[in-house]
Amino acid sequence: MRKHSLGRRVALTFAAFLCLFSDACLAQGKISDAEKLLFDSVNRERAAKELPLLKWDEGLARAARKHAELMAEQYLVLHRLPGEADLATRAREAGVSFSHITENIGMAAYAGRFHDGWMHSPGHRANILDAAIDSIGIAVVDGGEQLFAVEDFARVVTLLSIEEQEKRIGKLFAARGLRLLKIGDDARESCELDREYAGSSKPRYIAHYETPDISQLPEGLEKELQSGRYKSAAVGACAPRKSSGVAPFRIIVMLY
Repeated sequence: MRKHSLGRRVALTFAAFLCLFSDACLAQGKISDAEKLLFDSVNRERAAKELPLLKWDEGLARAARKHAELMAEQYLVLHRLPGEADLATRAREAGVSFSHITENIGMAAYAGRFHDGWMHSPGHRANILDAAIDSIGIAVVDGGEQLFAVEDFARVVTLLSIEEQEKRIGKLFAARGLRLLKIGDDARESCELDREYAGSSKPRYIAHYETPDISQLPEGLEKELQSGRYKSAAVGACAPRKSSGVAPFRIIVMLY
């Protein structure tokens, strides 16, 4: 009886979610019936496994559509077509920041065939049921005799200002009992250097790193903190390099 009640709650939550999604997206003309079919199918599978439902991401959808259109144009089913950028680059160019990204692609005579085929393929099924993702963008493009479909899955990272990055990392050190130093622009200039530091305040330890998750400190830095040798810290953030891939946060930590 208890399992039945839980299943009913999941079903009702899922139905409400689909209704909201349908009203918002179809009214704006942002998603076709075929794309909605795939979106609903993915979240139905996740609900059955008690996994978090995925939210629709317009950036991922743009990346998916561009790739699906190119597949239809060349009549090829490949994750990277000749002369095309890789998946991570395509997503970034579409305005998506992420810490994890995967993709399903396919060709079929009609939309109803895509999901079933993917669920019977271990790699594609793993992408659909990946617990590490929270967002999806889908495109289905008519190539004439066949439809071409792309599902882009990701864990989307919310971009933060330089000030907010430094504030959040600073809290990690304050929680460990270290005093936070305010050294003007030296910390940010040091971040841009990628090695060593700027200014006259020489630290005893420097950590330059890039990460998709600023709530976690690098293992080496954690080890240094556990030594108990340091009493204060300075934190600086700067813009990530274009070659950073899935690490949108670029940080320097200086320990004293």
